[in-house]
Amino acid sequence: MSITKSPIKMSITAIAMCVMASTTPALHAKTVNDWENPEVIQINRMPARATSYSFDTVEQALQRDRQQAQFLSLNGDWKFHFVDKSEDRPLDFYKSNFNSANWDTITVPSNWELLGYGTPIYTNSTYPMFEKVNEIEVPLITRDNPVGSYIKEFNLDKSWLDQQIILHFGGVTSAYYVWVNGEKVGYAQGSRLPSEFDISEYVKPGKNKVAVQAFRWSDGSYLEDQDHWRLSGIHREVYITAQPKVAINDFYVRTKLNDQYNQGKLEIKPRLTNTNKTDLTGWKIHGELFDAVNQPVANSKMTADAKRVARIAFPQRDNFLFGDLAAEIDQPKLWTAETPYLYTLVLTLTDKTGKVVETRSTRVGFREVEFGAEGELLINGKSVEIIGVNRHDHDHKKGKALSREDLEEDVKLMKQFNINSVRTAHYPNDPYFYELADEYGIYVMDEANIESHGIGGLPANLAHWNHAMMDRVQRMVERDKNYPSIISWSMGNESGTGPNFASMAAWIKDYDPYRFVHYEGAQGDPTHPLYVGLSERWTTKEEAAQYHTPLANPTDPKWVDVISRMYPSIDELVGLAESPHINRPILMCEYAHAMGNSVGNLKEYWDEVYARKNLIGGYIWDWIDQGLETKNDKGETYLAYGGDFGDTPNDENFCINGIIDSYRQAKPQIHEAKWVFQPAQFTKSDFSDTSVTIKNRYAFTNLSKYQLKWALEADGETIQSGAKVGLNIAPGESKNIQLGYEKPEIKAGVNYTLNLSFITINDEKWAKAGYEVAQQQFVMPWKKELTKAKAAGWIKQQNKGQTTEVTGQDFRINFNQQTGYLTALTYKGEDVITQPLKHNFYRPQTDNDRLGWLTDKNHAIWKAASDSMQLESYQVDSSNEQVTIKTKHSHAGKISVATTYVIDAAGSIHVDYKLTADKSLPSAIRVGMSAGVANQFDHMSFFGKGPFENYADRNFAARLDLYQGKVNDFIYEYVMPQENGNRTDVDWLKLSNHKAAITIDGKQPLSMSVWPWTQQQLDEAKHPYELTPNQFNTVNIDLVQAGVGGIDSWSAKAAPIEQYQLTEGEYQYQFTISVQSN
Repeated sequence: MSITKSPIKMSITAIAMCVMASTTPALHAKTVNDWENPEVIQINRMPARATSYSFDTVEQALQRDRQQAQFLSLNGDWKFHFVDKSEDRPLDFYKSNFNSANWDTITVPSNWELLGYGTPIYTNSTYPMFEKVNEIEVPLITRDNPVGSYIKEFNLDKSWLDQQIILHFGGVTSAYYVWVNGEKVGYAQGSRLPSEFDISEYVKPGKNKVAVQAFRWSDGSYLEDQDHWRLSGIHREVYITAQPKVAINDFYVRTKLNDQYNQGKLEIKPRLTNTNKTDLTGWKIHGELFDAVNQPVANSKMTADAKRVARIAFPQRDNFLFGDLAAEIDQPKLWTAETPYLYTLVLTLTDKTGKVVETRSTRVGFREVEFGAEGELLINGKSVEIIGVNRHDHDHKKGKALSREDLEEDVKLMKQFNINSVRTAHYPNDPYFYELADEYGIYVMDEANIESHGIGGLPANLAHWNHAMMDRVQRMVERDKNYPSIISWSMGNESGTGPNFASMAAWIKDYDPYRFVHYEGAQGDPTHPLYVGLSERWTTKEEAAQYHTPLANPTDPKWVDVISRMYPSIDELVGLAESPHINRPILMCEYAHAMGNSVGNLKEYWDEVYARKNLIGGYIWDWIDQGLETKNDKGETYLAYGGDFGDTPNDENFCINGIIDSYRQAKPQIHEAKWVFQPAQFTKSDFSDTSVTIKNRYAFTNLSKYQLKWALEADGETIQSGAKVGLNIAPGESKNIQLGYEKPEIKAGVNYTLNLSFITINDEKWAKAGYEVAQQQFVMPWKKELTKAKAAGWIKQQNKGQTTEVTGQDFRINFNQQTGYLTALTYKGEDVITQPLKHNFYRPQTDNDRLGWLTDKNHAIWKAASDSMQLESYQVDSSNEQVTIKTKHSHAGKISVATTYVIDAAGSIHVDYKLTADKSLPSAIRVGMSAGVANQFDHMSFFGKGPFENYADRNFAARLDLYQGKVNDFIYEYVMPQENGNRTDVDWLKLSNHKAAITIDGKQPLSMSVWPWTQQQLDEAKHPYELTPNQFNTVNIDLVQAGVGGIDSWSAKAAPIEQYQLTEGEYQYQFTISVQSN
């Protein structure tokens, strides 16, 4: 994730070290710590391999339950010792006779900072490993380097000892040493991929001891500058496995399809280990494919000579034979995210007598990833869009130590909300995530654990960093090569570009030519005739800004397969799509920055994506809010962000930008995403008949899979309904469907809507039967204006000092003659309106307002006007039937509001409001009024768009209906308080208690919200616990409010797009306030 920053200022020491290291082996001129040496990335670590387990039988392999394999989990309680400084770490704790009885106990996996050891740090791109932020001494660690030391005892059965014993660490931050039974086994770094060590010669029957010493920071941290919480320790699972001395240690599976996608070829490259140098004469490797119910697939049996496989022949020309095992599969069922059909491949190793030595298995999906002639992304020959999210590992309590249940919950939610792809931002995930993606159907962009944001492209351009960078890419590809859900390899994030990336791309393309290569940092192709170099254009501030636009250069290096951009505006996206110099697919690897109250204009993005084949979609930033649950000084639980732990440096709440919250609950934004991404598009152009046109956006699924339900409603009450099953709408097809409802007798004042939805007929893996996957509401053009009866009763007006008092049989209304505002309304002796009904042009700043649109600075006149409108005129006219009060307010000679209040004998207040603004002014943020209503009126009902909050640029998913509940039910609590709870297209809103109700009724649709706090309280609070409810609720009665924006959160693009800004010079609207007995 990105904020454009100034060029990095590095210390003289850093520059000297970089130059020295790039020209000489200077790092070896003196003793250098392994964890500060980019050329030492591991000691005795085994080569990376695909995740698999050694089983005894084919039946066990088909079940894929690793507990039936030779598998021993070391998760659980470990003894633990922590120091703040590396020089204070224990040096002999790994010894067999060391007594750790007085050490603490820690759970593994975990992040030690969340268990009371050290401080969680959140920073976007500023490296936290230094005493002085601007003096970066690559690759040294100049800040205190905390160290965690771990001890675990385990028992091994003696039957394991005639095999190869492997110790597996799923992920440790940041660098660590390993000892077993007092002997040093090895060292590793690279915190998001497994490290495995052969411990066969170190273990014994019975009790054994493993010791680990982990350093929070290392030279590897320079490649791990991702935008997330910086947390440490053993955060993924630890286990031991055993496999025979001769074993299928690894294997690479490829599937190919013919041009008609109806014939498949399965190819397998096994890799044997032979640790005891057994003569493999007569040994065989067998392969067989099984279908989804574990039945053998015809003609899928394969056999290869193990001795030949072990002797890989590397010819002088061409490359080695890939398919040691191969089979032709007739009419294979294909894997896609919509139809994730999986086979199981079982590999069996037999010795010269035919005895089974071991079996292994993996899921297999037949699918092809290609690009079409028009730049479209093709899966199995069909055009698909990447409807994606960027996903960090995060849990509000466990940090990076996610359970399998957490991972599955993420995938289920993605499927429920029509998300079909994940970018593993910005590091490889736990292997189980890819298993879930295979099983549920998620397209994955697997991203390497490389980000050097804080030092730009320095590592990318220095030869001595190539090994560390290449290792991260190669180990990712080796581990994950067999997952069909992975359609792309991404080489990292925000790390500049240079020859190290070019070399990584070359390796990937040769090793795996069947997935596309991505890297957003590769922008600008020096070989292109229109290329403009950095030094030629970055000479002024304006040119620097232009350099950072998505259109800065005509195209990108040839070694990336897609043109990838972050946070383009919609116009910039269209410019990319229409560029004559771009002939590759265009992807938004990050867009729709979801920080706080955001994700406006998502529909407008996708109108362009759906319309242009070479726009293949994108990944929202990001999936989950990264709040950490903690307590304040009063013991109140809240979600913390950067700085709340005293962490420095920090980037405050820049980690709170998910479309689900930190508890994995839906945020309002995700409902809009679900609608924009839904697989069915509904249109209705002719309201004289009952037809609706439905387009199937799926690439592989007929909409006959779902039931179509429709309901005709009057003010939210169903008056007619129906359902259709088996609608044959093929992928990509549109059909006109007759619903067959009858137009009802139209009643005045009633809103009529037609609601449609597709629901699941059967249980899906990710949802129960009856789950709604797509929906649309049409507002029927039938509404007739209601003529209300003339109010009966008496009314009088009198002046009391500076107050105009209007009274009737059950009410009293006060106006302040000096301010011109309505200040009080009582009904039958009960206070109803207790705070003035005032003009309001501002809102509590959203994150987009605060950090990018800069409304407090650029739109300050509107905030000032909200607080200090000057009364220019005040006029009262009264009769026996009504009292009319006319006011005119102004501010700075540029803003004028004329308001007319007509109060009838029933106490209803009819408000006519007209704003006139000088066109030289920046746009207002809202146009409306607000008042304080006594908080005993705490039950809220309204007819408008809901149920979740919605705004002008984020209300397509919301439906007109009747909603009711407590006031607090309609508030959305953002981690950093801000504008929230708005509802658009509100016909009326009522606040009530057991005795009376106050109703606001708009002559035209209103935009409304109700809070138990003032606007100022929301604007000033940093956390929800700082907000104290008032004795009144703030009621916002707006004609319109600006959109929330949805591009980024830090530049001018954070503003809502133009059509959702309030740029008109005049606004006028009417509404009525009335009070009734219940």
